[in-house]
Amino acid sequence: MKVENFLNIAQRQVSQNRSEDIKKEQAATDFEEIFARHLVNELTKDSFKMADNETGMGKSNSLYREFITDALASELAEQRKLGMGDLVSKYWNNSSEKV
Repeated sequence: MKVENFLNIAQRQVSQNRSEDIKKEQAATDFEEIFARHLVNELTKDSFKMADNETGMGKSNSLYREFITDALASELAEQRKLGMGDLVSKYWNNSSEKV
């Protein structure tokens, strides 16, 4: 077998491993975003009292709260400020080392 064939196989394997790592990191970030969204919802539930009102102002207030929640959750998840994504990544790394 030629050296080029071995190089192609090795390159494909590295590419596949890197692709799996990227998917795992994205999943960890997504998990942190879900966690952050629930956290921000709980922290801001009393800040938007008019959102409970079903008038026009209450509906727009509810949309505003949803927008703020999504923006804060996305930012927290992207920066990994809460540490949940790091815990998920660490768990995956430890479990793959044991295999």
